[in-house]
Amino acid sequence: MRVLLLVAMTVTLVMAQPARRPGKRIGPPAANGMIERLNSMTPEQRKRALDRLPPERRERVERRLQNYNALPPEAKERLREQYREFQKLPVEKQDAIRRSFRQLGELPQDRRPKVRREVMRLRRLTPEERASRMDNENFRSRFSESERQIIRDLVDSPSH
Repeated sequence: MRVLLLVAMTVTLVMAQPARRPGKRIGPPAANGMIERLNSMTPEQRKRALDRLPPERRERVERRLQNYNALPPEAKERLREQYREFQKLPVEKQDAIRRSFRQLGELPQDRRPKVRREVMRLRRLTPEERASRMDNENFRSRFSESERQIIRDLVDSPSH
C-alpha cells in the first residue's frame, strides 16, 4: 500500500508537467526517471534544478526524492515497470489517468482515503467482480459521480 501511495504521489507530481504538442507521445518524465536524474546530478546541479521550482513544489519534490531513495531496489524496479506500462497506453488514456490523479488530489481530505481504498479493493477483483461491485447501488450511493469516474480511471491504470 505504501508503494502504491508513493506511485500515486509521484505520478501526481509529474502530472503537473505542461502538455506538449498534440499527436506526440506525452507523459510525465519517468516518475522515477526524474528522481534518478536528480540523484545523478552533483549536489550543486541538484540545488540549481530545485532552486528553479516554486517553494511548495520544491518541498514536494525533495520529500518524494527522499521517499524514493528510501525504497528497496525491488520497489524502485516496480515503479520503473509501472511507468513503462503507463507509457504503452494510448495518449488519451494517459491523460485520463493524469486527470484522475489530479482530481483525486483535489478531493476533500476526508474523501481521498476512501476513494484510494476503493481503488485498491477493486484492483484485487476480477473484471466481472469489479463491474458487479461498481454497478451495485451501495457503491453508487457511497461515491459521487466524479468520484466514481476517478475510481474507474484509476482501477484501469497500470500502476498496481
